[in-house]
Amino acid sequence: MQKDDYHDDLTGLPNRRLFTERLDNRIVHCQRYGDISALLFVDIDNLESVNDAYGHAAGDLMVIRLSQLLNASVESSDVAARIGSNIFALLLDNLDADQVERKIAFLIDRIKSADCKYQDVTLPFRASIGYCFIGPKDSVDGLMSRADAAMYRSQGSFD
Repeated sequence: MQKDDYHDDLTGLPNRRLFTERLDNRIVHCQRYGDISALLFVDIDNLESVNDAYGHAAGDLMVIRLSQLLNASVESSDVAARIGSNIFALLLDNLDADQVERKIAFLIDRIKSADCKYQDVTLPFRASIGYCFIGPKDSVDGLMSRADAAMYRSQGSFD
């Protein structure tokens, strides 16, 4: 995979830098035209324990697998990114709260049923997902803080 300043080396997804640029553009667009966009944060709940038990290659496999699931689950106008070691972000366009809840249920289902095998071991694959909507006075930092808080409130609720 080619290295650059805008994509994650392991997954090829946009990184935090590119994601925040796209989020800033989407905020301006939503505020100008009244569109609705949701920001989702996704955390691999057990990445540290997998790394401790099986090594970082196993954890990397989980990160890659989740990136594939998320990338395959977004529309062309949406953005999936890896913004931290075990944190991913999704920017979803034109979805209301019910549609976002259905999208989260769909993602949780896909993650739970994902085949994530390392050597001869099926890795325990769980994630927490939180979200917020872009509002009329939002900033990148404010939105990311709200999505992060929502993600941590959701931990363990999808087991």
